[in-house]
Amino acid sequence: MLLHRLVKQAEQDPAAKPFHRMLRFDWELRLNPDGTLAGDGLESLLAPDAAGKLRGAEHFVPAVTRTVGVAPNLAADDVQYVLGWADPDSKPARVAQCHDAFVALTRQWAQSPAGQNDPIAQALDRFYRSGEAARVRRDPEATAKQRVLITVGPTAAYRAESVSEFWTAEVTRRKGGGNHGLCLVCGKTRPLLDTLPGKVPARLVPGASNDAALVSVNERVFGYDLTSQLTCSPICIPCGEGVSAGLVRVLDSANTTSYNGQDSRLAWWTTEPTKRNPMKLILDADPGQVTALIFSIHNGKTAPEIKDTNKFCALTVGGNVARVVVRDWLEMPLSTVEKNVGEWFADLDIATLHPDETARQPLQRLVRVTGRWQRTERRYAFIGAKGSAHPHAAQRDLLNAALRKTTLPPSLLIHLLNRVRTDGRLDTPRAALLRLMLLRSHLTTETPMPGLDESNTNPAYVAGRVFAALDALQYDAFDGKINTTYANRYLAGAITNPRAALLAGSKLADAWLRKFRGARKGAAVNHSRELTTLYGLFDAADGIPHRTTPAQQALFLLGYHHQRAHRFAVLRDRAAARATTTETSTPELSAPEAPATEPVTAEFDQEINA
Repeated sequence: MLLHRLVKQAEQDPAAKPFHRMLRFDWELRLNPDGTLAGDGLESLLAPDAAGKLRGAEHFVPAVTRTVGVAPNLAADDVQYVLGWADPDSKPARVAQCHDAFVALTRQWAQSPAGQNDPIAQALDRFYRSGEAARVRRDPEATAKQRVLITVGPTAAYRAESVSEFWTAEVTRRKGGGNHGLCLVCGKTRPLLDTLPGKVPARLVPGASNDAALVSVNERVFGYDLTSQLTCSPICIPCGEGVSAGLVRVLDSANTTSYNGQDSRLAWWTTEPTKRNPMKLILDADPGQVTALIFSIHNGKTAPEIKDTNKFCALTVGGNVARVVVRDWLEMPLSTVEKNVGEWFADLDIATLHPDETARQPLQRLVRVTGRWQRTERRYAFIGAKGSAHPHAAQRDLLNAALRKTTLPPSLLIHLLNRVRTDGRLDTPRAALLRLMLLRSHLTTETPMPGLDESNTNPAYVAGRVFAALDALQYDAFDGKINTTYANRYLAGAITNPRAALLAGSKLADAWLRKFRGARKGAAVNHSRELTTLYGLFDAADGIPHRTTPAQQALFLLGYHHQRAHRFAVLRDRAAARATTTETSTPELSAPEAPATEPVTAEFDQEINA
C-alpha cells in the first residue's frame, strides 16, 4: 500500500518528467550551436545563498540510480563523465571508462530517431567527434565528481525536445531485466525493473551520507530467499519511476518535520483535500484549536468536511549511508487520527508553574526538554547540538504515540528521569511528558490528574508533595535568600529514595519554623499544619517509600510539580485579591492591611525556550 500511495503522489505532479531529478551543478560548459566551444573553459555556477554559503545552481535533469557501476546520465553529469578529468582521489582508469560511456551515450542519442533532427543532440555529438573536448582549459578547482551543466547557445542541453523520449527508452533498457510479470503496485502485467531508477537526495533522509535508494539488493545474501535485485518485489517500469518521484515529492514538501540529531523524517498527506490538519496541531499546539478539537471529540461531533474515505498517510524514514530505511508507515481514517491527537493533548494536560505558560506542549518543545538543561544560559540545549543528550528517536517515538495512541518506550522514561536528576530541573513540559508516560504505561494503573489530586494517597505521589512543601517552607523562612535550597541539595537523591530526603527534611523543618517571627507566625502555622497533614497521608505500615521503581519516580516528580503549581496558583490568587481590595476600598473605611501569611515570590523558574 505504501508504494501505491507514493505512485499516486507522483501522478499529482503533471509537470514532472520521467526519470528526472533535481541536482546541483557547480560548473557550466558553454557550446555554440555548431558544437564548438563558446569560451575556453568551464564557468562557475556558484553563488551565495541566504546564509552566505556558496552553492551551485539546481536543475531538474535526466538522472537515475547510480551505485558502483559506470552509468552516465544524459546531457549533464559529473566532470569525470563530461570531460574525463581525474583528481588525486579518483582512479584514472575508471574516469576514462566514465568519459567513454558518456561520449557513447551522447552518440547514441544523436543517432536515435528522436535525436537525428534535434540540433542540440547533434551539437553535442560534433563537440566530441571534432576533438573540441580536448581544447577545454582545465580548471584546477574542478574535481572529478563536481557536476557540469552543458548549454548549447542559450539553452541547457537537457531541455532538448528529444531528451524525454530517448532517456525513457535508455532507462528502460538499463533498469529493465527483460522480464515481464505482475507488478505488485498496479496489478498489471508489464516489463519489470531490476532496480528502482531514482534516488532520494541525502538532505531529505536523516542518517544518509549519500543520495539514498528505497529498494536495492545488490547481493543475493541481502535478499529474501537468496535473491537479488527486485526479484521478490516485482515492480513495473512506470510504477518504479512513480515510487521514486513520489517519495521525493512527499519528503520535500512543506508537510514534513525533522530535527537535527534525530534519526527520522516524517512526511504526511491526505488522500482527499481537507482544511483540517492534525499534524499542524501536534507541531504548533495552538491553545484555541486544541481546546476546540478536544471539545468536539468529547461531544462526539465530527466536522462535516471529514469523510470516512479520507485517509491520513504518514511516512517516517531514516537513512543508512545510501539506503532509505522505512521506520514507520501509517494509513488511517482522518477522523481516527484527529481523535488520537485530541487524546494526545488531553494526556499532556498539566498544571502550569507560570501563568504565561501553555498547559499543552508542541512537539518541538517536548523533544527539546528530553535534552540537557544548560544552567548558565538558562535554556535547553539545541536539538542535535554536540552534547545535547537528546535521544535520537525521541521525535519518532512521540509522533508515533500521538498518531497511533500508543505507549512510549520505557527507555524514554528512564532517560527523562535521569535528565531531571542530573539537571535538577523539573518544569511544566517535563512534567507533562511524565504524566503522558504514566497514563500510557503498562507498568502502572495510576491515572494522575493534570493538577493537584488531594485524594491520591499513593506513597510516591504524597512523597513528592511533601518534598515540595518542605522546599516552600525553607524558601519562606529565609525570604528567598538562600544559596543552596533544600531541592538543590536533596532532589536528585529523593527521586530514587524519598525516605532519606524526607526524614532529613522533617528534622530541618523545626529550625526553619523557628525563623518566623512576629506577624509572620501565621505563615509558620500554615506550613506546620500542611506538613502534618501530608505526613499523615503515609500508610502506617509502609511509611515513606524508598528504592522506587521508574513509575514511582515519575509519580514522585508529578506530586512535586503539582504541589508547587498549586502553591503558586494560590499565591497569585491572594495577590490578585489584595490588589482588588486595595483598589476598591476607601481610606475612611479601610482597615490596616494585614501582612500576608505567604508572600508572593519569584520562586518558580519560567520556562525558557530559545
